[in-house]
Amino acid sequence: MKKFLYILLGLVLVVIIGIAALLALVDPNQFKPLIAEQVKKNTGRELVINGDIGWRFFPSIGFTLGETEFRNPQGFAEPNLVRFSNAELSVSVMPLFSQQLDIGNVSLNDARVFIQTRKDGVSNLDGIGAQASAATSADENTAEQQPQSNTPESAPSEPETTPSQESPAAGWTISLAGVELVNASAVIRDDKTGAMTDVEQLNFSLTRFAPGEWTTAAFDVRGKNGELNFSAKGDTELMIAPTLDGAELKALTLDAQAADKVNKIESVTLTMDQFRVGDWSALTFSAKGEIPDLAFDAKGETRLKLSTDFNLASVEGLSLNSDVKGNALPRPEMKIGLTADATYDVAKGLATLSAFTTQVDEIALDGNASFKAAEIPVIRFDVHSDNIDLDAFLGLDKAAKAEVKKEGDSTGTAGTGTDGSGASSANTAQVDKNKEPDLSALKVLDVAGKVAIDKFKAGNAKVSSVMTELVVNKGVLNLKRFDAKLYDGTINVKATIDANGKLPRYSVTKHIKGVQVKPLLTDVAQFENLAGTGNIDINLSGTGLAEARMRENIAGTVKINFADGAIYGVNVAEMIREARATLKGKKAEYVKEERKTDFSSLTSTMKLGKGVLSTNDLHLASPLLRIDGEGSTNLVSEAVDFTIMTSVVESSQGQGGKDIDELKDLTVPIDVNGSWSEPKFALNLKELLKRNSNKELERKAEREVERGLKKLLGDKADDDQVKDAANKLLKGLFN
Repeated sequence: MKKFLYILLGLVLVVIIGIAALLALVDPNQFKPLIAEQVKKNTGRELVINGDIGWRFFPSIGFTLGETEFRNPQGFAEPNLVRFSNAELSVSVMPLFSQQLDIGNVSLNDARVFIQTRKDGVSNLDGIGAQASAATSADENTAEQQPQSNTPESAPSEPETTPSQESPAAGWTISLAGVELVNASAVIRDDKTGAMTDVEQLNFSLTRFAPGEWTTAAFDVRGKNGELNFSAKGDTELMIAPTLDGAELKALTLDAQAADKVNKIESVTLTMDQFRVGDWSALTFSAKGEIPDLAFDAKGETRLKLSTDFNLASVEGLSLNSDVKGNALPRPEMKIGLTADATYDVAKGLATLSAFTTQVDEIALDGNASFKAAEIPVIRFDVHSDNIDLDAFLGLDKAAKAEVKKEGDSTGTAGTGTDGSGASSANTAQVDKNKEPDLSALKVLDVAGKVAIDKFKAGNAKVSSVMTELVVNKGVLNLKRFDAKLYDGTINVKATIDANGKLPRYSVTKHIKGVQVKPLLTDVAQFENLAGTGNIDINLSGTGLAEARMRENIAGTVKINFADGAIYGVNVAEMIREARATLKGKKAEYVKEERKTDFSSLTSTMKLGKGVLSTNDLHLASPLLRIDGEGSTNLVSEAVDFTIMTSVVESSQGQGGKDIDELKDLTVPIDVNGSWSEPKFALNLKELLKRNSNKELERKAEREVERGLKKLLGDKADDDQVKDAANKLLKGLFN
């Protein structure tokens, strides 16, 4: 037992003697100038060690370092890029006696990092290492320019150095195994944008700091950006290049979360197999979370390459798939897919998306696009789709069927609110009709592009071969072109919307040629009362895009020219026969016929203004009839007030086989009243009698008057004065 105690006591004495020797022979403060010199050489920045460097003997032999500051250049809000209160360094003992400082691990406690980008775009990270590189290049150039000589006389004499002048750390070399940050914090401030990120806690470890060799790096961070709280952790294998600009990564993994009052990003993950400038890297990524009225779960993969001049980032084989759901979507749940190749030019701030395909449920698009970062972002695109059915995509077709069924099931309470008074529904509709769409996005975008769609359906209108070209710039949307095939005809549209005023202003010109009117109106407006081949020219403008304002403020003209058609719901020939029978004092013979009026041409110029649509040149021509009309309809109340003058102009067999030759030259006025949904047609007898001088009726009336006078007056009925009085009476009745 005593021997063991003696051995133990001997070991303790050896340790004490060794520590005493270290304290006596090696003063760690002598390394301050060397450390500062090496930092200056490699970064071009000042390193100020305010505290003392002392020995640490537990749990391992090493140094402790007091307050230290890594300085910023002049002109930044804080003097230091990095500052820490204390640091610990473990060292190897034996190399110290050979003037070699092998630092095992550097631990920095309570460090603070301050990164700032000024309004002029200069960052305190700019230029780190640049001065060292410049100094190295300058030394090499100087060495090349120095004359070479082998003669002792030409060799420069070395200055003599006395012991008092010799640097205390001369001849020492330093190596660093690793770096560790414990409970660090950071502020990242951008004065150009006003953004600030506050990193509340950062832990970082680097197992070995040796340029040209692989090391393992890991970190975890927690902080705040505005109201957004975030946290992240990751690790990778890292090779630090000697020039600090050729670093390599491999086996990178990253996990992050973020949340604020309205957003919650549950997870963001990223993995990368390797990264080396000029080579392709394989990435996988995913994101899951919720933002207002939208939940998403996305996954993807791609290949990435950064050019050797750090100016061009290329993405190849991008594949992204996402499940989204929420009230912000046109459907409760949707699936979105994207494949593409992309590039980003750093100098130009230009991102391009080439050969992309995207699938949003059943809608598929392909094409290319670009985005240029600027004060007003510049977006360009060229997109194609085989088939887009917006009604099915937005669920409008199902909603329309449900509405029709609801109207059919209503039992007299339709139009009333939940309380039976109807006030609630009316008020809601009124608010909706006066609400202007939000067009603020038009003021912050510079967009130009083309869209080609083989088949397209919207508002139940079916078109094909769609070609669209539009531009958005300085708050103005310009639809430069919309061409399509439409119900056996063509349509061409140009339009503008200017959102710069208090209310948006709009203008539209539309030319429709050779369109089959009945199927178009049936699909779009459920209006089946007009058929024919139509040409329509529209030129309209107005202020305000809310429905109520459009009805009140729209102005312009609509010219129609229909051929070989029919007006359903009214049989004008039948009404003429009824008018003829009325004038004869008889009842018209009833013949069952379809309620329609055929025509060879229908033309009209309609004027819109002050909430009213009016026309005074409605003209319909057919081999049988001539119809001229005038009148107006109120766009707000939807009331109709038209008068249509109908005449038989040819001797012909009328509709339904009824001979109406004897009706030639008879003009029959028809009043059209009611509303858009329930128009009413009626014969205007007063106007009929006023406009038609019927000789047969007058002669019949004259004979009846003469017969009555003879019965009453006898021979005096033949007196000229009596006849004149009778004629004046008859003319007053028919005029």
